[in-house]
Amino acid sequence: MSGIVFANTLRTSWKQVLYWGLGLGLLGFYIGFIASSSDIIQGYADLLASMPPALLQAFGASSVEVLRSSEGWIVSVFVSEAAIFLSVFAVMAGMNITANDEQSGVMDVIMSLPISRSSYLLERWIGYAAIGLGILLVCAAITMFSLVLFGVDAQMDLVFISILNLYPGALLVMTVTCLLALVARRRAHAIGLSAAFVVASYVFNLVGGAASGAIADLMQGLSFFSYTKGEQIVLGNYDPANALLLLLVVLAGIALSVRMFISRDIGV
Repeated sequence: MSGIVFANTLRTSWKQVLYWGLGLGLLGFYIGFIASSSDIIQGYADLLASMPPALLQAFGASSVEVLRSSEGWIVSVFVSEAAIFLSVFAVMAGMNITANDEQSGVMDVIMSLPISRSSYLLERWIGYAAIGLGILLVCAAITMFSLVLFGVDAQMDLVFISILNLYPGALLVMTVTCLLALVARRRAHAIGLSAAFVVASYVFNLVGGAASGAIADLMQGLSFFSYTKGEQIVLGNYDPANALLLLLVVLAGIALSVRMFISRDIGV
């Protein structure tokens, strides 16, 4: 890889780090402000205790007790919401890797240059992966600042790690979108399939967490949202194998995407 495509991706898209990072950071800032009041946290926890388990699961927690601590509240509420917004970025980034350039006709010009198809796809993917990491770091920095500003008594290291734990899931959505764009050929179809993947994964996690039994466990196992929860980090029972599993799937998806991109006809 020459690095030219990677550098150009960062040069043309680096502002997304600011837009998305500030957007998610403001959400974290707001959650940090709420966490500064123990009365508000306890009030929310008491309210959710009287509601169905599915609603509690939507808040990213499996028990009300997790929400009663400052770090548990921040991680459960903020991380579950940030995961959804970050998935939107990941779909857009996945489309930018090849589909958007192919749709606009720019890909024909790029492929006439002395750049291999594999290098082009990999460098584009790495570029947007770096942008995604930058977004999370900006988001985490603003969230940490809010905790210090409002004097929130929370374990900041757990909050920081929980935010970064969203990264493997974002990479998965980006890779799946890139792969679907190569399979579906049409941009609109790829966007629809990618959105369906994210929505189905969210529903599987929601229903699987609220129900019990083998089918519910299977549904949660098929949802990437269940692997990005920060609740396990707060409770001290986080298994790094969850992130490793997502990364292995990402690597397999990248390899398959490269293979398909090399053999397919551009623009057909």
